[in-house]
Amino acid sequence: MSKLYVTLSLLTVLAACGAKQAETPNDVAPTGTDALTLATDPGAAISVLQAKEAGAKKGVVVEGRVYDLTKDWAMMKVMEVSMDYCGEVNKEEKCPTPWDYCCDTPEDRAANSLLVKAVDDKGETLEVPAMPGMRLIDKVKITGELTKDEHGNFVLLANGIFRVERPKLPDHVMWPE
Repeated sequence: MSKLYVTLSLLTVLAACGAKQAETPNDVAPTGTDALTLATDPGAAISVLQAKEAGAKKGVVVEGRVYDLTKDWAMMKVMEVSMDYCGEVNKEEKCPTPWDYCCDTPEDRAANSLLVKAVDDKGETLEVPAMPGMRLIDKVKITGELTKDEHGNFVLLANGIFRVERPKLPDHVMWPE
């Protein structure tokens, strides 16, 4: 299937889902409603750290937790699954923003995260209302090509995303708008 066909399909479906996404930020269209969402688990995956250690490669499956979603673009960051988000282990913690890994240093967050984006055939990040069906700290598997940008940073060019888990958070936590 050509990149252009996949890109056009993605844009068509995302445009159709725009009203639903606008009503429920960070909790968008259910599985199967757009071209990036995978209906089935893509199988064995490597962690963010393993992906960075292995280097640039096509046909990878990387598992991580959604750490940051970029509004209006098909872009997000995922965090290494071995890093605990606030309240994951100690349920008594009253952190109002468990997805920001605020208990970890900025250096640890940078070393353990990976930028993920969907691009068009020119390499430009797709402009969309949100990443499909993703919410902060969801555990996901992403298929695609791991690349390095001009600054030496790893970037995963996604062609599929599967949500493995959506953790239940304490009642005091309010999802961001």
